[in-house]
Amino acid sequence: MVFNENASFWAKSARDFDKQTSQDRSALVDRICSDIGQVNRVLDVGAGTGVVSRALARQVSQVDAVDLEPEMIAVARQNAVVSGLRNITFHTRSAYELCFSPRTFDAVVILNSLHVMKTPEVALREVHRVIKPSGLLVVPTYCHAETEENLKHYQQWASKSGHRSFHVFTCGDLCALITRCGFEVKEKDVVEIRYEQQARGMILGYVVASPVFRQ
Repeated sequence: MVFNENASFWAKSARDFDKQTSQDRSALVDRICSDIGQVNRVLDVGAGTGVVSRALARQVSQVDAVDLEPEMIAVARQNAVVSGLRNITFHTRSAYELCFSPRTFDAVVILNSLHVMKTPEVALREVHRVIKPSGLLVVPTYCHAETEENLKHYQQWASKSGHRSFHVFTCGDLCALITRCGFEVKEKDVVEIRYEQQARGMILGYVVASPVFRQ
C-alpha cells in the first residue's frame, strides 16, 4: 500500500495480511527474486508487510521498503526482526515522493500496488528518477479486466471486503502505462494467483521493464 486512498482497508488488514499464503504467492516471490538476482540495492514500493523485501534481503546487499501505511510498516519491521534481517530500511511515505537521490537503485519492485493508486504514473515517474540506467523494474500487478469472468469475480470480492481499485487493468493496459512513464517492457506474462482462502484465483500481469533515458 503506497498512498492513503485505501488507508482504512490496509490498516485493518495489516495484522492478518500474511495469512494469505499459497504456493502461487510463494512461486511469485521466487520469480521476482530470480529476475532481480544478486544486485546491490533494491527498492520495494508498496512493501506492505515485507514479504518481498525479506526474500530479496537474503540475496542483495540492501533493501529499502516503502509503504505509506504505518500499520503495514510496523508489521514489516517486526517480521524483519524475527527473521534476523538487518539489511532492510523501512520508510513510511508515499510512492509519489520518494526520498532518494536520482539513479540510486539497481532494481525496483512494485508488487500489486499500481492498480490501487489514483495516479500510478506519478509513482512510476518517481521510480524512473531513482532507478539506475542499467536497472530493472519488476511490476507484477493484478489485471482484473483481463477477462470478463475475472472482473466479475473481483467486483464481488471487493464489494464484500471493502477493497478499492482505482484501475482495472488488462495486461496490455499495464504495459502501456509503464511504457508511457519512460520504461521499455522486456517481458510480460499473465498468470493466475490463488490464495488458500479463495475458491478462485485472480489474474496478474507479470511485467519486467528497463528504464529509457533520452539524451
